[in-house]
Amino acid sequence: MREDLVARALGFLARARVEACVVIIVLMGAGTFGAEPSAAQTIISSINGDPVTNIDIDERMKMLRVMRKPATRDAAIESLYTDRLEIHEASKYGVNLKDSDISEEIVRVAKEMKIQPEALVAELQRAGVSADHFKAHFRADYSFNLVVQAMNKGVEASEEQVRAELAKQGGKSASGTEYKIRQVIFAVPSTATVAALNERGHEAEQLRGRFVDCETGVPLARAINDVTVRDPFTKTGIELNEPLRKLLDSTPTGHLTPPQRSSSGIEMIALCEKGAPKDDTAARNAISQKILAAHIAADAERRLKEMRARAVIVKN
Repeated sequence: MREDLVARALGFLARARVEACVVIIVLMGAGTFGAEPSAAQTIISSINGDPVTNIDIDERMKMLRVMRKPATRDAAIESLYTDRLEIHEASKYGVNLKDSDISEEIVRVAKEMKIQPEALVAELQRAGVSADHFKAHFRADYSFNLVVQAMNKGVEASEEQVRAELAKQGGKSASGTEYKIRQVIFAVPSTATVAALNERGHEAEQLRGRFVDCETGVPLARAINDVTVRDPFTKTGIELNEPLRKLLDSTPTGHLTPPQRSSSGIEMIALCEKGAPKDDTAARNAISQKILAAHIAADAERRLKEMRARAVIVKN
């Protein structure tokens, strides 16, 4: 049972790796900043034998403010209790995450706050929250969520639920606009000088001015040295993040988006086609995922309440 659950839980780590890469880089240096140590550390209480100190509480209040949550002393203590319960429950099933894994939880929280993941880490830094403190919190949340997801393996939204929600959202139109796009990447060495980078950016802008449709524009792009044009793929609005969706909506069909720096070099997106979705598959998948996420969140809350009710708390 335990080995099966661990395998299921860790299987979820394969998802959402692309956006998390940025956070991994930030976290590699995260241990160098944080709150200044307090003059004295006092154990305020304990839950199931795990201590909660005055320093823990002070840092948690700062962290909750950054995350736009109630940041009273009592709220901070309860948040710390939850972390202790979550990490203990996850450890029972052998779930032990690395820093590279918790980056995915930071991405998720940042999305909910509608900010960039690296901006969230920077805000925590400015607030004086130590890296050890906020990483411990994200590790606890993510580890416990993996356990709950594994416990709900095989649970799916019913066809009736999906159909009812799809009808509320307008059927195929729930997917929004459908986009056929291609990535155009100007390779730039990591050792490139500022002058070389600017020159490459100028080349990209020149191509953008000449690119008026994918049929003639793709050969133009491929004729430029060290330029890659990815195979076309189709996405609906519901499958895209809001910034990219807005960018594509503001780009005329057949043209390129403005050049942007990336880890691969300088990238643009060719918008080859744009129109109504051909089917409701994307909308159905999104609805199904939303229903499942709500079910898992409710189950996690139920399990936490049960663990909290059984917990032994000693206040000093």
